[in-house]
Amino acid sequence: MTRKPRIRSKRSMSRRCRPPSSSASMSNAPRTSWMEEDEAGDVEELLAYREDTAGGLMTTGYVAVLHTLTAAEAIERLRELEPDAESVYYVYVTDEEEHLLGVLSLRDLIVAKPETKIRDFMIKNVISVGLDAGPREVAAVTSKYNLLAVPVVDEHNRIHGIVTVDDVMERVMPARAGGRRRRIF
Repeated sequence: MTRKPRIRSKRSMSRRCRPPSSSASMSNAPRTSWMEEDEAGDVEELLAYREDTAGGLMTTGYVAVLHTLTAAEAIERLRELEPDAESVYYVYVTDEEEHLLGVLSLRDLIVAKPETKIRDFMIKNVISVGLDAGPREVAAVTSKYNLLAVPVVDEHNRIHGIVTVDDVMERVMPARAGGRRRRIF
């Protein structure tokens, strides 16, 4: 299973959700005419979370594969998906109900024998945060474990998105005068 990267965050989402400047002519047009249906679903999900939570900071643009795939099948899925290079920090491994089971790096995926099942070489102890985790908690996790992104899961360990280190650091370390950042750790 792969999930196509779509929306970066609430900030980029709000820019994408604005109607074109000729919105006066859109008064009779359906609202979804300027937003794809799958994006509308992502927007709706993201807006359900407060901005000061992992759910509000997360992007729904992450890559996940089923644990039953082989390395070759997973690589083929990534080719089909053609994700932005910037959005693929890790490949998350799930079951059919999107429960987070593991994670792997692109390197591990590429060097694995093609017939090897993902579940046989994935990292099973996945560091994650809950939907209601605050920005400082997310920042502490990314810092402690040196992560570029951390998955956001619900109480049933289903993945909903990821928070990238740059998005959370932007939130917890606002720029000071002169371009310096505060030290929080």
